[in-house]
Amino acid sequence: MFGISARPALVLAYFTYFGVLGIFVPYFGLFLDGRGLSSADIGLLLAIVTASRIVGPSVWALVAERSGKPLWVMRIGALLASVGWLSSFADYGFWPLLAGFALFSFFWTAILPQLEVSAFTFLNDDTQAYSRIRTAGSVGYIVLVMLGGWLFERYGSEFLPLSALLFLLLLLASLFLLPQVSVAAELTSETVSFSKFLQNSVLLRFMLAALLLQMSFAPFYGFFTLYSRDLGYSGTETGLFIGLSIAAEIAAFYFAGNLMRNRSYRLLLGICYGVTVLRWYLLATFADNVWLLCFSMLLHAGSFAIAHSCAMQFIQQFFPKKLRSRGQALYAGIIFGGGGAIGAYFSGILWQNGNGASLTFNIAALLALLATILALTLPKQKPVA
Repeated sequence: MFGISARPALVLAYFTYFGVLGIFVPYFGLFLDGRGLSSADIGLLLAIVTASRIVGPSVWALVAERSGKPLWVMRIGALLASVGWLSSFADYGFWPLLAGFALFSFFWTAILPQLEVSAFTFLNDDTQAYSRIRTAGSVGYIVLVMLGGWLFERYGSEFLPLSALLFLLLLLASLFLLPQVSVAAELTSETVSFSKFLQNSVLLRFMLAALLLQMSFAPFYGFFTLYSRDLGYSGTETGLFIGLSIAAEIAAFYFAGNLMRNRSYRLLLGICYGVTVLRWYLLATFADNVWLLCFSMLLHAGSFAIAHSCAMQFIQQFFPKKLRSRGQALYAGIIFGGGGAIGAYFSGILWQNGNGASLTFNIAALLALLATILALTLPKQKPVA
């Protein structure tokens, strides 16, 4: 009943949300480097900022559950995240930047888990429709990554504050186009305990594997643009490399629904995590070879797009409707918050201003290998809590 009117608004919301990340994620390390921070400082700042995502999703999920108004939670989050982002316009050193970005990150966590839950509600749990709409996020990401590479060459790393703020405001506007959805009626019919699900061994193995995989992504998210610069690639070339990975992601998201149909989580996650091992090994060893570097970027289709779609379907099927918001928040907090924070902190230490780049990506490959082994212990059948 929601699908027809909600779909264009969902497309715009995903496009703008990931458009912000297309500026923030690849170029944030360059921005902090331009502000005079060392790689250790960058890693520490990224870790602390990312750590706010551990608690944030659960806090906002609880608010959404109690109020029954996830859309308003997203709107408030987008508004206050924009306020926190304003700190990026001033250059007063490490601690003011840390405070502002921590505020931004905490309120930013109010958006995506509620957007994911709302999207599945609007689409009546149609995974194929979700995957295709989710490609709008990848398009937003690739457009801003490509634009960011050009802006970096033209204006330097200080292009980031204004560019991201504009898309934050567009995101806020897009959330006011989404139709209202209330989950209160669904919540009253189920009285199951959330803690019961946390004791399930399948969930624990799934979460640990995803945590290790997200830790392995930290050097790519935090330092790839610096790595590319140090290897002699231009800002435009770096944007093209990242754009290639997102193009592969878009294609994978579009076909993910058909690909996942009647296939086991063990097979899909085992393959996706396995190609991530190869991806980080190639970056560690052959990043100076442009063709192998491009090939490693294409592996993003499996290591992120299919893996993420599979994870979202896992959460939706594992938790009942009443608890899906908290399930999404748990996943976002532990995986993107905890995994991202731990990975960012140790990547900053290992990176050593570029001297430890190969070692860092080799350790990332090892983490992805451990995630692969864990994924292969999951059951073939879809999860039943």
